[in-house]
Amino acid sequence: AVVSTQSTGKKARKGTKMPLLVTKPEVVKPKAMAKSVSAHVTISQCDILLWVIDVRSVDECLCEEISNTIKRGKQKTFIFLLNKIDLVPFSVVRKWHTVLSKTAPTFLMKSTQIILTECEQIVPALKQILGRFGGAKSILSYLNRTYKEVTKIGVIGTKQVGKTCVVSSLLKSCGRTKAKRSIDTKLSESIRLTTTPGLIESESGGLLHVMDNCSKYMNYSPEVLSALSKNIRKEDAMFHFTLPEYSHPEGFLDALAIRYNQYYLKTPDHSAVGRLILKQLRDTRLKFYVESPAVSELATIPADVMVDVERFLFKGDALKITGSQLDIVIVKKEKKKRGGEMDIEEGDEEDLEEMGSGDESALSDEGAMSGEEMS
Repeated sequence: AVVSTQSTGKKARKGTKMPLLVTKPEVVKPKAMAKSVSAHVTISQCDILLWVIDVRSVDECLCEEISNTIKRGKQKTFIFLLNKIDLVPFSVVRKWHTVLSKTAPTFLMKSTQIILTECEQIVPALKQILGRFGGAKSILSYLNRTYKEVTKIGVIGTKQVGKTCVVSSLLKSCGRTKAKRSIDTKLSESIRLTTTPGLIESESGGLLHVMDNCSKYMNYSPEVLSALSKNIRKEDAMFHFTLPEYSHPEGFLDALAIRYNQYYLKTPDHSAVGRLILKQLRDTRLKFYVESPAVSELATIPADVMVDVERFLFKGDALKITGSQLDIVIVKKEKKKRGGEMDIEEGDEEDLEEMGSGDESALSDEGAMSGEEMS
């Protein structure tokens, strides 16, 4: 919009030209789409559910209520996606694949983190080639072979299991870099993908829940490590943390503080070493997994499932945790006040109030007695 000088009401001098005032039109920004919705909404809208599971702690990601809801629905099925298989030993992946494949078709996917050497970092495009697809091609080929009619697919899972990464991997494997702003995106002639994943609300108290709320548990790191030590064998702790002989689990925090040289006033600092271990778990520098159930006979993973992820398998060892639930007992510390003031509890305050009221009544009685004597 151009505003002339006549509309401003100002008189222009002779030989001078008043500058034109140019105003920019307001840009209407589109509303951002929701990052996730409830899993029940996704189940009601889709025919096939891709259930993303963190292979490090499978029990925390499963939900019997959601499984029964899908089974009750007509013509609704689900497929398990074991994600982050490059963070645990392959033997763990194979055991969980054997257990879950008895319930539903199970596929493998890798984590989004790719560790490159100095030579590989020189070529920027090499990272995209190495991180290509990550197991999505085998899923799409299975869907195209199995379902010939138009089918709607949704992604569900608990927090921080990689739902959004699964959606982006499926889109990239079909040659799409970004999803449309519509709810559904066409992957093939018969496959439609719901780009907004469904969130399964879980109240588990395992290690995945701790890492999801890592900033909160940083203040209570000794309590977290104390609960974790009860689910770790002494031999595994000594091997992965390079600890000397100690009494387990009572001396676990002291041994860790001495190992990492964390002291405060010449005593082992449990809070500092606890924060250090939680950061290593959060940044995946310390790899772990929850022990899988005993399997009598391991099934062979199909070759078409292993095509895209075989080169990303982790061949090392990780910290074994015997149970998925951690009994974390948080004790709130008493706050110290300045000037040597004492913290008074509620019961003590009531006692003091009662004492004060009694003194006032005694003074009033004494005043009345003195008044009578004067009279």
